[in-house]
Amino acid sequence: MSSPIAVHEAQAYCEHQVSARDGLRLYVRDYGRRSAARSPLLCLPGFTRDSRDFHDLALRHARNRRVVCPDLLGRGSSDYASQPARYTPTAMLEDVLDVMDALGVERAVVIGASFGGFLAMGLGAARPRSLTSVILNDVGPDVDRRETARIAGYIAEHRPQPSWQAAAAHARETLGKGWSRQDDETWLRLARQSYSEKPDGTLVLDHDPKIGVPLGAAVKGGSNAPDLWRLFGALKAVPTLVLRGALSRILTPETLARMAQAKPDLIAVTVPGIGHMPLLDEPEALEAIDGFLARV
Repeated sequence: MSSPIAVHEAQAYCEHQVSARDGLRLYVRDYGRRSAARSPLLCLPGFTRDSRDFHDLALRHARNRRVVCPDLLGRGSSDYASQPARYTPTAMLEDVLDVMDALGVERAVVIGASFGGFLAMGLGAARPRSLTSVILNDVGPDVDRRETARIAGYIAEHRPQPSWQAAAAHARETLGKGWSRQDDETWLRLARQSYSEKPDGTLVLDHDPKIGVPLGAAVKGGSNAPDLWRLFGALKAVPTLVLRGALSRILTPETLARMAQAKPDLIAVTVPGIGHMPLLDEPEALEAIDGFLARV
């Protein structure tokens, strides 16, 4: 069930609260017209990210198509779960399906950023006809276990910051080492998309630290990890674009080459000067996305 909670005419989106199957509430931004002729976009954010990451991209395409951007459970304006077990990938995939059903999105172009890309692959396996096409942002079926462990450790702490400038500096230090194309304004914008302000003025990362518990358990489990190459195979018949940050340690050149070998029609674009993950405002990324969407 979906309940509209606000309309932001100046920003061209309305807000919904969608009830997941267990009653927890999922926040969703809904841009454009529901009756638009082009296939809607469903934008699925990275593991600690939320709908704010897609705002500019949504505005860019909302004139021609509907753009639906949910906050995954435990992120942004969605509810936090009482138990870490609620944050498993399977449960979050079910949440995405609940959002699609509640908002009447039968088929969509899915943009999956990092972890959102795994959810896009999961949709291909769970509901193949729901995918018109897929854009994967810096994610593939192989992820280095050391990188996964590092991410799990980063998620576990909120690292409060005293000011927006300090939050921007922290974002640059933790996410942007070696990046060559971002200025101070970009990092400040990213901080405002990542933090929320508490009543005392302190800024904290806008996600529940418990979301990393299942991820940490999966790292320790090793052999119990799912076969992500089999999941990628669910996209075999689905037109797919992959964006890769040239400095990314999450999606390596070797993995991208293997993806192209497994799916010869894969379109791959590398964004220079960027690590994990492209912010989707880079000219190379925008050109690739615009061209891809023009065909669907």
